[in-house]
Amino acid sequence: MKKILFSILLFCAHLPMHAADIKGKIVEATTNRPLDFVNVVLSAPDSETIIAGAVSDIDGNFTIPSVKNGTYRLQISFLGYHAYNRDIAVGGGKNIELGSIKLYEDSQVLGEVEVIGQGSQMRFEIDRRVFSVDQNIAAAGGSVTEVLENIPSVEVDQEGNISMRNNESVEIWINGKPAGLTADNRGQVLQQMPAESIESIELITNPSAKFNPEGTAGIINLVLKKERKAGYYGSANLGAIYSNGAGLSGNGGININYNSSHVDMYANVGYRNMKRQSDGLSKLTRFDDNGHIILTQDQNSNNSGSFHGLFLRAGIDVHINKKNTVGLSGFGMFGGGDSDNTIRYTQDNMNGVFNKFGSLNNSKNTRNNFNISLDYRHEFDKPGTDLMVNLSYSKFDGKGDNQYNYLYETPLAYESKTSQHATNDNSRIQFKVDYTNKTTETGRLELGWQSYYQRSNDEANGFNRLTNAVLPGYYNVFDYQEQVHAAYATYGERFWDKFSVQAGLRAEYLDRHAVVKQYDENEHPVTVDLPDKSYFRLFPSLYLGYSISDRDEIQLNYTRRVERPRGWRINPHRDYSDSTNVSFGNPDLMPEFSSAFELNYMKSWDNHSLSSSLYYRYTNDVIQRISYIAPQSMESTFMNVTRSGDAGLELVARNRFFRMLNLTTSLNFYYRKVNEATYKNPLNNLEEYIPSSEGFSWSGRMMANLLFSPTFSGQVTGNYSSPRVMAQGEQKARYSVDLGLRKSFFNRKFNINLMVRDLFNSRNNKSTTYGKGFERYSESRWMSRMYGVTLTYNFGNTNPKPTPRRNNNDQNELEMMNEAEE
Repeated sequence: MKKILFSILLFCAHLPMHAADIKGKIVEATTNRPLDFVNVVLSAPDSETIIAGAVSDIDGNFTIPSVKNGTYRLQISFLGYHAYNRDIAVGGGKNIELGSIKLYEDSQVLGEVEVIGQGSQMRFEIDRRVFSVDQNIAAAGGSVTEVLENIPSVEVDQEGNISMRNNESVEIWINGKPAGLTADNRGQVLQQMPAESIESIELITNPSAKFNPEGTAGIINLVLKKERKAGYYGSANLGAIYSNGAGLSGNGGININYNSSHVDMYANVGYRNMKRQSDGLSKLTRFDDNGHIILTQDQNSNNSGSFHGLFLRAGIDVHINKKNTVGLSGFGMFGGGDSDNTIRYTQDNMNGVFNKFGSLNNSKNTRNNFNISLDYRHEFDKPGTDLMVNLSYSKFDGKGDNQYNYLYETPLAYESKTSQHATNDNSRIQFKVDYTNKTTETGRLELGWQSYYQRSNDEANGFNRLTNAVLPGYYNVFDYQEQVHAAYATYGERFWDKFSVQAGLRAEYLDRHAVVKQYDENEHPVTVDLPDKSYFRLFPSLYLGYSISDRDEIQLNYTRRVERPRGWRINPHRDYSDSTNVSFGNPDLMPEFSSAFELNYMKSWDNHSLSSSLYYRYTNDVIQRISYIAPQSMESTFMNVTRSGDAGLELVARNRFFRMLNLTTSLNFYYRKVNEATYKNPLNNLEEYIPSSEGFSWSGRMMANLLFSPTFSGQVTGNYSSPRVMAQGEQKARYSVDLGLRKSFFNRKFNINLMVRDLFNSRNNKSTTYGKGFERYSESRWMSRMYGVTLTYNFGNTNPKPTPRRNNNDQNELEMMNEAEE
């Protein structure tokens, strides 16, 4: 027995020493923002001898591999922050997870040194990509729309329609809520919102069951500025923009913040006045049943206009104690605009008869939008467990007066003058509860409920200004009401420190009711109750993740999403703003449902990172705009006509070279197939055939940030989109280049930005549309090349990071704070 025991002891003595990995994540103390390029050193406890070391990556993560058993001193240092020190004991070969390590700003050091570096244009999070607006120099003085034009995977067309990954079914949120933005008004609202009010833009391409499932392409979340620096501080800006052919425009704003241990307050005011000049042309060709040309129509348009808007935002968060916080916040945009649109037409009916006529359309409108939100947050004693309650109300109010003047030159000269008045009143109230429970060290349960009610009332009427007669075709009242009640549950767990899984299910019940008032054939107003639509649907989600290493991660996820038609897409009112192209909505539209799959791979190096996404989306009851020939014009509406499949590969890279050059590059490759379909022509109720269409397209963006000196930086942004297929045609290729420069003075209290947008004056839209008996080519340009300058003055406590109240020389207190937070 003694021999056996001796042999075991001898064998154990010759076993190799166990080694373990030390891991952690370094974040800024008050904002929890990851800090990259932070030095991490492991040394002997009683000497300066360095045993091992590491540098945090772009997500703040670091790993010191293969550390032998023993006691060590961990030292973390970063310029402008207090050093972090702690003793660590390694034993038994078990990896040590330090979690989040918070570094606190050293305001004394920041006052003595000049920090040289560039902020990050983009960062990756587990379910989204986040883009910093402050680092978008070329967007200074512009609107949120202009910022979105330079975000990878996002495109904005000439009319302000937004798409993501070649799909216009995308939700736009502000601070995690719809905030009154709809497909009808968001193009105008985002043009009115100043870029300076936005802190970052989040792209959530495949949201989990926790989120509203609307938008088959995903969610674009605009995060408004709300910093957490201690004390009083703010900034003021003033800018001017000159656009070719439109003249000089101006903008300005001011924001003020105050933060303490008990209360956070902020206020923001911005104003924009923008002039624009746009133009367009189209050529319509009509054919008989034998393919012979029977008519051609050339159309040339020129539009000049302006819009102005006042942006207001304010809020207060009261920290009742360490566990409870109550917040009240709101924002609003108030403004309007006017435009003059001249269109000239020339028609040739191929028998020697030419028709020449034109129109001069004038419009004036007002747009007022506001949102108010009441929030409550309770943090339980159990770390990672909290309850959040939100009640919000939003309202959009729009009014427009339009005058259409037609002058016919040949073959018979006469004129027509009509006026139309339209109003839109959209309101929404929402209640939401979210509960998070950190069930284990690696598990998390999320439960929630969301209910909202929204109502939209559109009214329009028109009359002949020459005879003062009411025009029945211009009269319309559309009253739409919708309510949705939803519950969700998600659970996530991490296994073996490598594999993670999250499963979720969202259940939604929708009920909608709509009423239409129009004139009948006898010119009597008639009220029609459209059929009520209500349904219950389930929206599952599944996320799988595997960490190959600390710098390699692969993810596979699935979600089910929906696109619900609203507004002008289901309003049967006819739009006569262009008498040769009349459009109207379809109240019988049904939602389109999509199943989305996504495979993501992320790899990071010290100065580089790469994200790749392979995705596929299958959609039923695809909503498409359908055009057809009417006796006096082209007409178009929306229909659920077919199924579609979309596949794509997205590559996003971030590279840092020589500390003076940051590159953010994205490439998107799309394949889209729309199945063949038949539809009933609204004019004669006859079935018509749409052949299947498929095509490949791609787009690329590159943003180069240049650091010429600690106070002087520049930016060059280039975009390209290849030709792509549509249901009834093709969109042509597009490209653009933007430039920006920023110079800081007086210890960064004063900044000047210079920008040139659309350097080569190439931002335009070209497309070809075809159907039974017609083909149309069109071009349009929304705005020409612009030059801008913006001056910014920072005041108050302008240190770049928050400073908690503490004794800067008390290292023991810092260590106790960090250990308590872990």
